[in-house]
Amino acid sequence: MRVVAAHRIDTDRLMLRSPELADAQRISELIGNWDVAHWLVRVPYPYRYEHAVSWIERSSAERSVGAGFPFIIIERASNHLVGSVDLSLEDGPTAGTLGYWLGPDFWGQGYGTEAARAVIDFAFGTLGLMEVNASALPENERSIRVLEKAGLSYIDHRTENTVERGRVETAYFAVTRHAWQDL
Repeated sequence: MRVVAAHRIDTDRLMLRSPELADAQRISELIGNWDVAHWLVRVPYPYRYEHAVSWIERSSAERSVGAGFPFIIIERASNHLVGSVDLSLEDGPTAGTLGYWLGPDFWGQGYGTEAARAVIDFAFGTLGLMEVNASALPENERSIRVLEKAGLSYIDHRTENTVERGRVETAYFAVTRHAWQDL
């Protein structure tokens, strides 16, 4: 992994970069697919172009004040946008929350794990965080496997209240800087 700047991370197969308005159409197409959207507890459905534009604008604002680091995932071989991975610093100055999604055509190829590991490296190595956490719907076995392969460990189940889905139960995962260094 190579961090080019806080706005871009390169891995063997992926480029993670800041979202741009030109990405809005592709983002809305991918998340607008129910196979993607139904696993995302904080995403409205149907997901429209306007939602993508709003997310990109919020992402830029969060990044500018250091409150979050959203990345678009680009498959380097094809230069196609395949998903997104995000590190939110809502939990204070020492912990970040990881979230990600991929278009269905890109599931099962290791892209989620590769992107998650790169952002966790960024969180600990560049930002100096002490912990990264994430959550997944308990029935989303694929996402849970990605989180585990990325180095996060199951902690417990939690109930979250979301505008988009109401109360949902999620499986909560975390990795500390110390544990990450031992991987």
